[in-house]
Amino acid sequence: MHSSGARAADKPRVSIAVVGCDDALAREAQRIATVELRATLVESPPDAATTRVSATCEDGLAALSVLDPMTGKSVERRVALTQEAPTARARLLALAIAELVAASWSELESNPRPSAPAAEPLAPLIAREAARTAIARPFVELAAVGDTHLLASGDWLFGGGARAAFWISPRISLRFDALADYGELSRTAGTVVVTMPSLSAALGASWTRGVLRPVVSLGVRAGYVWMSGVAANTGNTGSGERGAWFGPEAAFELGVWPRARIHPVLALRAGAHIVGVRGTVSEGRDVEDTAIWGGLSLGLAVR
Repeated sequence: MHSSGARAADKPRVSIAVVGCDDALAREAQRIATVELRATLVESPPDAATTRVSATCEDGLAALSVLDPMTGKSVERRVALTQEAPTARARLLALAIAELVAASWSELESNPRPSAPAAEPLAPLIAREAARTAIARPFVELAAVGDTHLLASGDWLFGGGARAAFWISPRISLRFDALADYGELSRTAGTVVVTMPSLSAALGASWTRGVLRPVVSLGVRAGYVWMSGVAANTGNTGSGERGAWFGPEAAFELGVWPRARIHPVLALRAGAHIVGVRGTVSEGRDVEDTAIWGGLSLGLAVR
């Protein structure tokens, strides 16, 4: 059994009272409006976490009123039902209700912290987040990032790149990135110069907690690495290795103030090579783009 609080966490709650209309029309309008809003219809007396809608039908008109504890707003609208055939009036009324409620809820996204406080107490945060999620639309987030890459040999590379996240819902995203890392690694016999571009694709799941948006993702990363040895003296000979590499990658990303147009993002990632490249060093440890790798990225995202 689920409590009302648990349901509110999944879907926003609405109460829709239709007065003066045909009973069948009223029931159908309630059903369609609830589906359009991706909400839960509350039959019992509404509580502080429920958006209340009333529709009064008279002389072919429907007077709509919304009392919205999500934003502290009350909005009204009149709709001419006689503009549609009798069989289409339930849908017309439902869409008018859904549009009016969505217009009020949209302030949760466009103005989440209004400067003027609401006259009435707002609904709990979990209910407001459910309403925001219900009306959220897909969007694209682009980021420029600085990057570090940890090889299995314990060597760090530094670089950067770009990332694109396609948010297909408020909680699900597709992420693609392109990175390029570089390092000059010191060994007893000389220096190994490593250049490593890579691409990745991942599916992520998110949950927003106030000013923070954690994202956990799983995907794959592939790249190409060039390793060039530069001998420290004429007694040694420099050589090189190169090749493609790829493997699965898991990442944890944290966005701060994610609803701001420009906001910082931090990402930690780890992966395992299915195919890798090893650079053999005559004196000192090898350079290993094999086994396990790690990484850290910090950047600015624009949405």
